[in-house]
Amino acid sequence: MNIDAQLHLMVPEFIVLAAAIFTLIADGLSYEQGDRTGASDPRGVTLSLCLLGCLAAALWLPLMLWQDGATQTSFGGLFILDPFAIFFKVVVLVGAAVTLLLSDPWLRNRTINSGAPHALLLCSTSGMMYMVSAGDMVCLFLGLEVMSVPLYCLAATLRWDDRSVEAGMKYLVLGAVATAIFLMGVALLYGYQGLHGAEVSSQLDALRSALMASPNTPLPPYATLGGLLVLIGLLFKVSAAPFHMWTPDVYEGAPTPFTAFMSVAVKAAVAAVIIRFFGGEVLARLGLSELLWAVAALSMIVGNFMALVQDNVKRMLAYSSIAHGGYILVAVLTGTTDGQAAVLYYSMAYTVGNLAAFSVLIYLSSEGHEVERFDDLRGMGTRYPWLGAVMGIAMLSLAGMPPLVGFFAKFAIFMSAVAEGYIWLTVIGLLTSAVSFGYYLRPLVVMFMHAESPQTPPLRRNARLALGMALTTIAIIALGVFTEAYMRWAEASVIAFSG
Repeated sequence: MNIDAQLHLMVPEFIVLAAAIFTLIADGLSYEQGDRTGASDPRGVTLSLCLLGCLAAALWLPLMLWQDGATQTSFGGLFILDPFAIFFKVVVLVGAAVTLLLSDPWLRNRTINSGAPHALLLCSTSGMMYMVSAGDMVCLFLGLEVMSVPLYCLAATLRWDDRSVEAGMKYLVLGAVATAIFLMGVALLYGYQGLHGAEVSSQLDALRSALMASPNTPLPPYATLGGLLVLIGLLFKVSAAPFHMWTPDVYEGAPTPFTAFMSVAVKAAVAAVIIRFFGGEVLARLGLSELLWAVAALSMIVGNFMALVQDNVKRMLAYSSIAHGGYILVAVLTGTTDGQAAVLYYSMAYTVGNLAAFSVLIYLSSEGHEVERFDDLRGMGTRYPWLGAVMGIAMLSLAGMPPLVGFFAKFAIFMSAVAEGYIWLTVIGLLTSAVSFGYYLRPLVVMFMHAESPQTPPLRRNARLALGMALTTIAIIALGVFTEAYMRWAEASVIAFSG
C-alpha cells in the first residue's frame, strides 16, 4: 500500500506545533529554576518562541511550498496544499502572531506567570491550518477539534473569575453541540458517497463527484439531511444567526486578547472550510442555497441591530462579528470565483480591523481595571490621541469607510452578489452596513467628545502591544491602498483551487 506521505507539505504545521511544545518545555524549566532562585517569569522566552514559530511558518508557506498555483496532496489526498490553503494559513498565522503580541501585556498585568496560554494558542492555530488543508471529512473533524479544545481552555484562562469560567463552559457546550450535529451529517454523507462515489484525488472530491454525477436526479433525503447537518455544524462555528446563541456571552467573559483571536481566526478558518466543502454548485445541488440566503440575511440584521443597543464594547464587537459572518456568507452563497476571492480578501480585512480595535481595549486595561464598557473609554481619545487614531481607523474600516480596506472588502462581496442576481440580499447588506455606522462611531464619540473619568488609572506603556497596534493599523491602510494587488493574489488562489 502506497501511503504517499509528503511530509514536507506539513512543515508549517510542524513548526507551529514544535513551537508550542518547546514553549511548554521552557515554561516547565523556568518554574523549576524559579523554585530554586525564587523568581519564575517565562513569558519573555515563551513569547519569543511562539512569535518565531508563527513567523517561520508564515514565511515557509509562500517561499518553500508555492509552486505556480499547483495543488499538492499528501496521504492519498487526506491533506491538500494549494494556494487557497496557503492564503488562509497566512491569515490565521497573522492573527495568531498579533494576538500573541496583544496577550503578553495582558498576562503580565494579571501576574499569570505561565506560557501555557501561548502554547494553547499555537495548538489552536495548528488545528485551523489542518482544517483549511483537509481533503477528507475525518481530517477536517480532527482539525476542527484541535482548533476548538484549546479555545475552550483559553476562554476559561481566569479560572478564579466566574465570568471567564462561564465563558469557557458555554463555549464548550456550544462546541459540543456543533460537533455532534457536524458528525451526524458526516456519517450520512459518508454513506451516500460509499454507494455512489468514485475514487478520485481526495475524499471531498469523491463526495463532490458523487453529488454532481447525476444533476437531474433528485438526491435521497438522507444525503440532503447530511449536507444540512454539516452546514449547520459549521454555521455554529462561524457564529451565524440563529446559531450564535451564547457567542456574545463567551466574547464578553473570555480574556480580551483571546476574544480577539476567536473573533477573527475561527471565522477565517471556517469560511475556508465552507468554501472547500460547499463550493461551486454543491450548495445548490443539496438544496441549501435558500437556507444560506436566510442565514446570511438574519446574521446581518441580528448582528447589526443588536450591536446598536450594547453598553459593553466586547459585546458590541461580538454582535458585529455575527454581522461580518453574514457578509462572508453572502459571498460564499454566490459560488463564483469573484465571490470566493472576496471571502479571502474580506477575511484578512476583518482580521486586521478587529485586532486593531481590541488592541486599544487591551492597552487601556490594567489589573483590576478591565476596559470593556463605553464609559471606560470616556476622554481617552483626547488624553491619548494616538490611541484614538488607532480606534478610529479600526472602527471606520470595520464600518466600510473608504479608502480603508474594509470598504473595498465589502464592495467586492456586494459586487459578486449583484453579479449572481442576489439583489435583495445585497440591499439588506447595504442597509445593515449603514446601520453599523451607528455603533462603530460610538466609541469615537465617547473617546473624543466626553469628559475623562476621574477614576481612570494612569496608562502603562508596552512596546510589544504598541507594535501589534502599529502593525494592524498599517495593514488596514496598506491593504486599502494596494487593493488591486492583494485582490489579484486572492483571485489567483481561488482559480488554482477551483480550476
